[in-house]
Amino acid sequence: MRPDLLATMLLPSPLAHDYYSFFYLLGFAVAGALLLWEGWRRQYPLRPWLLVVAGSSLLLILGTKLITLSGPDWQYLWQHGLSQSQGQRSVLGGLLGATLALAGLRRWLGFGRGVFDAFALPFIIGLAVQGVGCLLTGCCFGTAAPEHLPWAVAYAPGTLAFLTQVDQGLLPAGAAHSLALHPAQLYQLLLCMGIAGALIGTRHRAWPAGLRFLLMLGLYAAGRCGLEFWRAPLGDVVGAGSWHGVKPVQMALLLAAGALLGYYAWILRRPRAAVVAAEIVPANQPGRTLPGAVALLALTAALGPQWLALPEQLVVKALLLPVVVLELGFWLLPSLTGRAQLALRAGLAALFMLLTSQAPAPPDSARATPRQSYTSISVGGTAGSSTQFFESPDYGCSGTTYPVSRYRQRYTIGSLGVARTLPVRRSGTLTLGLNASLGRSQFRPLQDTTVFVNGRSTFNTRPFEQGHARLYAFSPYVELAHPRYLRLGLGVHLGNVAYDQVYKPGELVRSRAQFLFEIGKFPLLYFHSSINYGLLGLGDGTSTVGIGSGFGQENFRLTGGLALVNSQWSGLDHAHPESERTLGFIRSSVLVKQRWEIEPVFLTNLTDVYRFSLQTRYRLPSRPR
Repeated sequence: MRPDLLATMLLPSPLAHDYYSFFYLLGFAVAGALLLWEGWRRQYPLRPWLLVVAGSSLLLILGTKLITLSGPDWQYLWQHGLSQSQGQRSVLGGLLGATLALAGLRRWLGFGRGVFDAFALPFIIGLAVQGVGCLLTGCCFGTAAPEHLPWAVAYAPGTLAFLTQVDQGLLPAGAAHSLALHPAQLYQLLLCMGIAGALIGTRHRAWPAGLRFLLMLGLYAAGRCGLEFWRAPLGDVVGAGSWHGVKPVQMALLLAAGALLGYYAWILRRPRAAVVAAEIVPANQPGRTLPGAVALLALTAALGPQWLALPEQLVVKALLLPVVVLELGFWLLPSLTGRAQLALRAGLAALFMLLTSQAPAPPDSARATPRQSYTSISVGGTAGSSTQFFESPDYGCSGTTYPVSRYRQRYTIGSLGVARTLPVRRSGTLTLGLNASLGRSQFRPLQDTTVFVNGRSTFNTRPFEQGHARLYAFSPYVELAHPRYLRLGLGVHLGNVAYDQVYKPGELVRSRAQFLFEIGKFPLLYFHSSINYGLLGLGDGTSTVGIGSGFGQENFRLTGGLALVNSQWSGLDHAHPESERTLGFIRSSVLVKQRWEIEPVFLTNLTDVYRFSLQTRYRLPSRPR
């Protein structure tokens, strides 16, 4: 390596990771949170606003993929329908899809043009967050840069930029890294942050509705047109090629920027621009909101995992399902009487509470019975198996080109624990606990294996040579709970916790946080989410999200929903469609005679992931506090 290249940043880092998927979802999360805040600030009704956000998100996702299709792909789509997405994405199609969705849904639901402005800042900030993943992954990479450029980047073997340069004869196949490149993704990130700054800086100006969205689109089109000079043609998935040194996509962007910014300036200079109409806040229209939500859910189901990866489906369904449940509830309410109406009201109230993250007030302390502190001991175990991948072919938004070898892991773990539960204030409890676990994982390659180490010099082959590895963990945790409304748990697993790092075969996880959150009215309806909590954090870390109910009982709970396991977090590139089957879970908890608690958990995708856990706790005799 030449000395002047030492300052060049090497990506991905030696701690290889599926950066693109993480920042792709983080961008949606940040944009979604900002959109919900915008809706609250503008006093939009919740259910129609959720439908607008969900519909625009779905069309944005589809737009990023549809725009990358070639002419023959479109012809096949028109005649037969494509079996699955090609794995490539372009934000230009996403912008177009989201704009069309906003235009249609705002008219359908009665929103004014101000709804466009509500999307401007969240969209551009979400795009900036996703750009971090593109930079670290190496998709949509830049052109060759001078080696002395302080901010130049180089990419590790196995990345799209590296393989492209090898294919062009610019590098030997055994090179340590690619040639220095302009960080085109970083340039776009800075462009997005500059546009966000312009939107924030003009937020107090009295402009006609929709003008900020026009400004955002125009500035992005103009900036992206300039950035294309530093984007490698082979890193583009749309409008590549060159005509007199100019790409086709640049000509289209230049025309779009001129039209958008020209229209923006024309509206701003009109005499009527000084007269700003009041924000249009539509009323709830169940006759439109419910069919719209059902139609989008049906479209999401029809597209399936071939076009929408599981996390993308979760984004859309998490916004649409509350709309459907609430609208159906309000529609059925007048036709019910007696206990049925009371139960429906309670369920709707619980769902409203879940959407606003508020718990009902605790019961009157005057009626509270004397509470006691107690100690619990627990015994449990978990066993499961999953298919894992040796290496990632993820090229981010540029798609993927080659398969990866797989191996199967089976794990069995036993656990002992002790916990102390103390009363807190009127009705709450605080539990301090410690679990000790011991087990092992077994490893079996599913075929002869060739591994691209993606720039990593430490590939641990020992678990595969021995065929197994020992697992153990010490897991302290703390839980704050209300017996009827709330449960919040935090903790950590320490030790030889798991071998479940996706695309990192043989890499041991030595520490891992655990988290649990449940809120609602437990006997009726509640929301559940967990990350690596309890036994589910060992062997193959598991996260769950779902809803549950006690079906009117105080000593019984049943929870079900969707799950994600660390070993199957294969990103959003569709390189492994067999791993993208929806993973579901079911969990129950039974308290017998206020002493014994039994908690089984089962999850599977019915193909290559299975897990069963069982834990029982016994409450020792307690003393009044």
